[in-house]
Amino acid sequence: MMTFGFQRLVLLGSAGYQRAELPLDDSVSLIAPNNTGKTSLINALQFLLIIDRRRMDFGAHDFDKTRRFYFPNNSAYILLEASLPQSGTVVLGCVGKGVGHDYDYFAYQGPLDVEDYRLADGSLVAQPKLATHLAERGKSMFRYNASEFAELLYGGRKSRSGHEPDFTVFRLENASDAQAFRRVLTRTLRLDKLNSGDVKNYLLQIFKRDLPDASIDFKQEWDKAFAEVNAERAQYQAAVAMKDRIGKLEQAYEQRLTLRGKLIDWRPRIEQGLVDWQAYYEQRVAELDEGLTRLREDERRLVQRDRELTERKLRLEQEQQSLHTTQAREAELARRFELVPDRTHLEAQQMDAKRAYEDQIALVSQAGARSVSSIRRELARNRTDHAQIEQELANLSDNLFRRLSESLSQEELDRLNRAFNRSALTLGPTGFELDPAELKRWLSGNLPDQLRWPGLTLDLSQLTAQHAQHSETELRERLEELALQQAALEEQLTAAEAMDAARAKKDRLEEELRRIERDIAEFDEWQSLTAEAPQRREKLDELQRELDDIREAQARSEETADRLRAEIRAVADDRATLDARHKAIDRIRHQRGDEAEQFGYLDQLDHHPWLGEPDWTLDELADRLQRYQRDCRELLDLDRDLHRILAELHAGGLTKYQYSDDHDSELKRIIEFSHHLPREAEALEKKARSAVVNVTASLRELRDGLYAFKSRMREFNRLIGHRQLSDLKTFKIEPEDETHLVEAIHTLIDTAAQVDSGDTFELFNHGSVLDDAQLDRAKQILIDEGNARQGLKVADLFRLVFIVGKTDQAPESFDDIDSAASNGTVLMAKLVTGLAMLYLMQDQRHPVRAICYLDEALALDARNQKSLIDTASEFGFALIFASPAPLTTARYCVPIRHHKGRNHISRQSWQILERLDEAPA
Repeated sequence: MMTFGFQRLVLLGSAGYQRAELPLDDSVSLIAPNNTGKTSLINALQFLLIIDRRRMDFGAHDFDKTRRFYFPNNSAYILLEASLPQSGTVVLGCVGKGVGHDYDYFAYQGPLDVEDYRLADGSLVAQPKLATHLAERGKSMFRYNASEFAELLYGGRKSRSGHEPDFTVFRLENASDAQAFRRVLTRTLRLDKLNSGDVKNYLLQIFKRDLPDASIDFKQEWDKAFAEVNAERAQYQAAVAMKDRIGKLEQAYEQRLTLRGKLIDWRPRIEQGLVDWQAYYEQRVAELDEGLTRLREDERRLVQRDRELTERKLRLEQEQQSLHTTQAREAELARRFELVPDRTHLEAQQMDAKRAYEDQIALVSQAGARSVSSIRRELARNRTDHAQIEQELANLSDNLFRRLSESLSQEELDRLNRAFNRSALTLGPTGFELDPAELKRWLSGNLPDQLRWPGLTLDLSQLTAQHAQHSETELRERLEELALQQAALEEQLTAAEAMDAARAKKDRLEEELRRIERDIAEFDEWQSLTAEAPQRREKLDELQRELDDIREAQARSEETADRLRAEIRAVADDRATLDARHKAIDRIRHQRGDEAEQFGYLDQLDHHPWLGEPDWTLDELADRLQRYQRDCRELLDLDRDLHRILAELHAGGLTKYQYSDDHDSELKRIIEFSHHLPREAEALEKKARSAVVNVTASLRELRDGLYAFKSRMREFNRLIGHRQLSDLKTFKIEPEDETHLVEAIHTLIDTAAQVDSGDTFELFNHGSVLDDAQLDRAKQILIDEGNARQGLKVADLFRLVFIVGKTDQAPESFDDIDSAASNGTVLMAKLVTGLAMLYLMQDQRHPVRAICYLDEALALDARNQKSLIDTASEFGFALIFASPAPLTTARYCVPIRHHKGRNHISRQSWQILERLDEAPA
C-alpha cells in the first residue's frame, strides 16, 4: 500500500467554508445536497496543484470572481498536508493578501495543525503576520511566487537554499511534461469537461518524444527539391556557354602557378647570404645565450650549494658545541659527586634538612612580626627629633627666626619660613649674620609667592611653613616624650634582633634544603648523561667526519666558482663580437625593396614546384634580384587578369563556387568543373530522379510518427483495457486514419520508392512525374490540406475513436466519448483514461498518492464504485465521490454541515467505514 501522498485538505475562511478538513489518504464519500459546496471544496485544489491561472477551470465563473470567492480577505487559507518520501510531512498552502483578492504561496515542513493559524483570541492569522506567527510555533515557512511554486511541486526547481526542504510532490518521467500533467489533472477534478479533443491533445503531448515535433509545408518541400535541380542546371549551362573564356582563365592560372613556384624557389636563393647569416646569427646567439644562461645557472646553483653547505656546517658546529657542552657538564657533575656513593645518601641529607627547616618555621611563626630594620629607622628618627628640639631649646631666646620676626613683616617672614630648612631657623646668633635693611630690599624685589636668587627662582605656592615657634615648656615636654620613646624602641630592637637571627637561620635551612634538592636533580642529570655518553661520543665522531667533508667540498667549490667566472667572461666577449658583426649585416637587409605583403605568404598559395635550378653564388645575387623583381610585377599583372575574367564568368551566371574558402579554390574548382561537364550532366540526371525521393522524406517522417503513435496507443489500451468499467466487456481508444491524407502520403511514398529503385525521368523535366493523375491528385490534397492547416502534423493524420463493447454485443466506435455509453459508464471511462494518462507521465520510482474527483457518484452502483476505487488506487490516486447521500464503498464518509450561512467540515464528523470481515473482533 502506498504510504506517501496527500493527507488532508483544509480550508479556513475560504470558498464559503468557515473551516473544512477533508481526508485525502483514502477514498472519500463527500456528502451534501447539490450546489452546497462539494465542487467548490475540490476545486480549491486547483490553486495548489494547477497553479497557472490560465489553466484553471471553474466552469462558468471567471477567474476574478473565483479569486474573490476563495480569497475574500487576507485571512483566507487553502492548505494541503502531504507526506513525501524525501521530506516527510509537509504543508503546501496559499493565503489571501487582501488587496485585489490576490494570494501568496508558501510551504513548510511539519504536520498541519489548524491551531497554527489562529491567534489567542481565536481569530485567523493575517497574511502579513503569518511567517512570524509560524516561526513562533517552530515552523520555518518559505514563500514562493506562482512559477516557483509550480517548479517546486513538479520537480523543475534548479536549486534551493541549503536549509530549504525538498517539496517536490510529482516526480515526472520528463520535467517538460509538467504542463500536460497539470492539464490532465485539471480534468480529473472536472471530468464533465473531459472530451475527445482533450484526450487526443493530452496523448499527443504524452507521446511527443516518439513523434516528429515539426509541421511540414508540403508545397514548400516540393518546390525546394526541384529548385535545387534547376539551379544546378543553370550553372551547367553557363559553363558550357563560356567554355572559351574558362580556357583563357585556365591558361592564366597555370602561368601564375608556374611563376609562383619560380618566385618561391628564387627568393631563398636571393636571400641566401642574408638568410644564412640570419640563421647563423640566431643559432649562435641562442647557443651563446643558452651557454651563458647555463653557466649563470651553474653559478647560481653553486652559490646556493655553498650557502646550504655553510648553513649545514653552522648547524653541525652548533650541534657539536652542544654535545661538547653536555660532556663538560657531565665531567663537572662527575667531579662534584665523586664522593657521593649513591642517590640515597643525598635523599638522607634532604630528609634531615627538611626536618630542621620545618622545626625552624614553627619557631619563627611563634615570634613577633616587626622587623629590626623598621625599629632602627624609627629609633633614628627619634634621635634626629631629639637633637633638633635640643637645638631649638638652646637657642630659644635668640635665634634666626626671632631676629627675622622682629625685622620683617608677617608675609615676608612666611615666605622665608617656607623656603628655609627648619634647623636653619633655630640657629643661634653665632650661626648667622643678619642685615635687615638689605634683606627687606631683596624680598621687595620678589613676587609674593616667589623667591629669586642668582640662577634660581622658587615657587612658594606649593610649599608650607617649616618652623613654628614653641615655648620652653612645650619643648621640654617633647624632649621627655622622645626620651621615653627611645627607651622603648631600644628594648624592641634588642628583642627583634634575636627574632631576625631566628629568621636568618630559617632562611639558611631553607637554602640548604633547596641546595640538596638541586644536588639530587643534578645527580640524576649526571646519571642520565653518563648513560648517554657512548652515543654522544659516537655522534661527535660522526659530526666531525661530516664537517671535514663539508670543508673539503667548500674548498673544491671555490675552485669551481673561479672557473665559472672565467667562462662567463669568455662567452660575454664572444657575444659582443657577434653583435658587432650582425649590426653591419643588418644595414644591408633593410635596403631591399621587394617585401610587399603578398610575398610574405606566397609559399602558402597553390603553385607548381620549380625544379632543376643550380645553386647560386653570392656574386650572382644582384642580377638575380633584378630578374626576381620583374617576375613579381608580372605576377601582380596575372592576378589582375584572373580577377577580371572571374568577374566576367560571374556576370555570365557561373556563380557555383562564388563562396569558396578562397580565390584560388574558386578558380581551381571552375577549371575542374569545365573538365568534367559530361559527368556533371550525369550527376544532374541522378539529382532530378532523387528529387522525387527527397520530397517524400518528410512524408515518411509523418507516416512513421503515425505508426509510432499507434504503437504507443496499443500500450495505452493494454493499460486501461483490463479495468472493469460497468457492464462493458471492451473499452479502448484507437487512432483512426484520416483516409484521404494517409492514402495521399502512401501514394507519393510508393512513387518515390519506384524512382529510387531505378525508374528514370526525362532530364530537367519533372513534369513526367506529375503526368500521373493519381500522383497529381495526392500531391494536391497534401498541398491544400497543408495550406489549410498551416502545415501538416502527425495529429492531422488521425482522429481518436472510442470503441465500446458490451457482453454478447459487437463493439461499436464513437467519435465522442460522451455518447459512447450511459452517464455513469462514461464517467468511469473518463476517470480511467485520465488516471492512465497521469500514470504514464509520473516517475513510478517515486510514487506519491494524489486524488481524483467524481461528481454525481450515485449514478454508479456499489460494484462500479468499488471497481473505480481499486482502479484509482492502482494508478496511485485516492478517489473522492460527491453525492447527496453517503456511499458505503468509500473509506471515509464526510458530511458538509451548514451553520450561520457558512459551511463546516470538522474532523469529528468524519465517519470511517470498515468491512465487517476486516474489522477487529
